[in-house]
Amino acid sequence: MIRHALRMLATIYCICSQPAYSSYESQAVAPPLSFSLFCIQYPEDCQHHDDRRIRDFRSSIQRWRELAQINSTVNFGIAPKNPLASRRDAEWQILPSEGNCGDYAVTKRHLLLRSGWPSSALRLAEVVIRTTGEHHLVLLVREGRAIFVLDNLRPVVTPLADALEGYIVLRAESGTDPELWTREIAAF
Repeated sequence: MIRHALRMLATIYCICSQPAYSSYESQAVAPPLSFSLFCIQYPEDCQHHDDRRIRDFRSSIQRWRELAQINSTVNFGIAPKNPLASRRDAEWQILPSEGNCGDYAVTKRHLLLRSGWPSSALRLAEVVIRTTGEHHLVLLVREGRAIFVLDNLRPVVTPLADALEGYIVLRAESGTDPELWTREIAAF
């Protein structure tokens, strides 16, 4: 009887100590409505783009400069929209004269795609700003083993680990299907 109880406890322990199943499918969520509208207006920006940098190899220093230059150019090239008007604006645009965080993020993504970056290295992400609770859109960029954040609220490209001090990530592009976003960015 005791042996049977010990076996049962051992079995329960083994089952309960296993990590929870967390596949891509279990983390899949719908994209923001603004993203779906963006993909209708700019379908080429929502398609898969191969890495054209292989043929045009640039050093990591050059790629870093390109990230910083595009981040800075877009941050200073688009005037921030009035926060009240911005909340009512669900339509993201590339290269507007004034815009909200979505406009900044998709413009940066567009320019990096045109520079040859693969779409698999560029993911839009919806975050919540910890201090205000405000929803915000940023661009996540994978370069080698590192993930960086391009954000219109920050003047410099920021490592994801540093940016997470100020954000809670709600969802990000899955990278495989524009119709699905994911809550899991660790696999990015």
